[in-house]
Amino acid sequence: MKENTGKSKYVMLGMLALTPQTGYTIKKWLENEYSHFWQESYGQIYPTLKKLVEEGLAVSSHNSEHGNGRGQIIYTITEPGKKELSDWLSKAPEIEKFRYEILLKISFGDNTTKEVLLGHLDEFMKRNEKLLEDMNGYMEEMEGEKGQNFDCTYSKLTALCGIHLYSAMKAWAIEAKGIISAKGEKNHETKNT
Repeated sequence: MKENTGKSKYVMLGMLALTPQTGYTIKKWLENEYSHFWQESYGQIYPTLKKLVEEGLAVSSHNSEHGNGRGQIIYTITEPGKKELSDWLSKAPEIEKFRYEILLKISFGDNTTKEVLLGHLDEFMKRNEKLLEDMNGYMEEMEGEKGQNFDCTYSKLTALCGIHLYSAMKAWAIEAKGIISAKGEKNHETKNT
């Protein structure tokens, strides 16, 4: 389960401000568009939506035309919900937390072999290449949305950030591999005591 950052309320309000949605469409949107920069616990989606309705920030309605006959619950942001979202958007964002385990492992590189580090860097490059493909795919999808009553400008900006970030991480990994490869085998082996 992902850490609850206390921002679930604003994630849901922001998504509902785009268009009325079901919990399922929110989940899919989080998986596809937001996962490169924001992790939200899927277990938080429905309780958060329920709380938004209780607080009058959203309303729910049943739509029996879709789904498997049970119908779907559609959530729509209310005017107080829009104000709540606007108030949150006007506040300065918290300082980003940067956590990459690979950087810890590289920083302790004197305690292992260069082959181990090069293997970690190869995997890191592959992950970043895949993420770059995903971001470029999202950009192409959003280009296809032009003229369909949906402005993708801000979604494109988040994907563009991902493109820059993952390109930089891939470039760093290539450079780090070169530096590690040029460095002689470590001078000491870890001793078993």
